Amino acid sequence: MLQVIIYTALFSLVTVISILLTGSRSFINGSNLTPMGIFKMLLDWHFILGAGFAFMARLFFIMINNSLLKIPHLANSSTTITTFITSIALVFVIIANYYFLGEKINASQGLGIFIILFGIFLVTR
Repeated sequence: MLQVIIYTALFSLVTVISILLTGSRSFINGSNLTPMGIFKMLLDWHFILGAGFAFMARLFFIMINNSLLKIPHLANSSTTITTFITSIALVFVIIANYYFLGEKINASQGLGIFIILFGIFLVTR
């Protein structure tokens, strides 16, 4: 179970970094969605580095799933549980966006954070 926790923390970290890199106002404001704008975006270091972190997140998803397969009472629904567990990254994305991108957290987002955390608690019990 310790592996699952470590991989979940790493999944959350690389997901947050990926979204911060590609969600930065300086990056998305300069990108227009014309064919040339998309081409320029694909060559931007923000996008390339963000894509690398997104790829790492997928690898951690697989590692979490693999670790859950080794726990007998969780093995039959490992992918479903992995999906719920990795939802915690959304909580960290909202918090990181608040601190690093200056976005505001409203009441519905706060409620969503609580529901995600409570749901993960219920699923993994």
